[in-house]
Amino acid sequence: MQRVIQVNAVNKEDDLDNKIYELENLIKTAGGESIAYVSQVISKVNPKYYIGSGKVKEIEDLAKKNDVDTVIFDVELSASQLYNLEEEMKLHVVDWTTLILDIFAMRANTKEARLKIKLAQLKYQLPRINKWFSYLSRQAGGIGTRGPGETMLETDRRAIVRDIKSLEKSIKSIDKTKRINRLSRKGIHNLSLVGYTNAGKSTILNGMISLFGEDKYVYSDDLLFATLDTSTRRLDFSNTKLTLTDTVGFIDNLSEELNDSFLTTLDEVRFSDMLLIVINSATNIDQQLKTIEKSLADIDIGDKKILYVFNKIDMVEDDLAINLYKREADRIFISAKEEEDLIRLKEKIVDMIKADYELVTMHIPFSKGSVTDYIMSNYDILEVDYDSEGTNLKLKISKEDYTKYGNYVR
Repeated sequence: MQRVIQVNAVNKEDDLDNKIYELENLIKTAGGESIAYVSQVISKVNPKYYIGSGKVKEIEDLAKKNDVDTVIFDVELSASQLYNLEEEMKLHVVDWTTLILDIFAMRANTKEARLKIKLAQLKYQLPRINKWFSYLSRQAGGIGTRGPGETMLETDRRAIVRDIKSLEKSIKSIDKTKRINRLSRKGIHNLSLVGYTNAGKSTILNGMISLFGEDKYVYSDDLLFATLDTSTRRLDFSNTKLTLTDTVGFIDNLSEELNDSFLTTLDEVRFSDMLLIVINSATNIDQQLKTIEKSLADIDIGDKKILYVFNKIDMVEDDLAINLYKREADRIFISAKEEEDLIRLKEKIVDMIKADYELVTMHIPFSKGSVTDYIMSNYDILEVDYDSEGTNLKLKISKEDYTKYGNYVR
């Protein structure tokens, strides 16, 4: 594993322990190991180094003492700050956004994920090339500075713009295919798992597949951003058929360019009927909820049913504190490792889906056998009997199917 020094630049209101923990885990996910920690509370950003010059010297000494050549910051650095830090310390400097992009690139498995990560990388590089060019111009400027260096930078900028347009075109083509696939799921309840990275979304989906599905499992691991690929699986909760989609995990403090690309991976959320917001109950719930709710506001999810799933409850020491969260909302406390908890989750989902169903009595003629088959396959029938002309059914039916089959309602 690559040995690195991690630097946490925090505000007074930040939870330093959580910031250190999160950066350390991101570094681990990227294949590195934090061998030393440096932190500083930033009241005013140093335009040259972001952190103070004294901290720069401290990092340099630590690196020499521990024979380390890479430093990773938990903030986004400007092009000039990166240059100044590397020149001063003679070390390789990685900022927060570059680290996350590196993890994304490593974890992307599908064509769509790879295209979107490449697009995010290029969008991140483009303004930095412009800023870097502007920075160089201010340093030299005037006659004699418009040489091969400027030409090369301008060529790079044009190449990036060209690649961005090409990637956006390819992604639009994939999105068109996904829209067609969504149409095939019409009439089925579509649910999405959303939440902070490493909250246990994939573990929940795999547990549900094991109990109520036949599709293949999704990749799951105890790492931040273990998977970036949106995975949808069909489940059968008795007579309630649905799809459950696992989405990429949220994380705090994304750059504007990366956040835009990140949010496009959550398109499936917009088309869901219900969201399962998964919370890691064992760590910093406040920060998770703040980040999740901000991201969902950016997506504009509309008026959807939401269930808060507090996962990893087996790792929580203070149950009373956890119970204070989201008391006004639909919520459930589970461990995705426990089969009984997953069954309780299934029952809670079904109850929420059927909450606005309407109790009806239907009479379906024998000549409409396909309608009878559909109703009996997709609903729990409370009563059934027959007369000379058809089948009499008593059941709770969804608003959509009531509109479609209302002419059979007595």
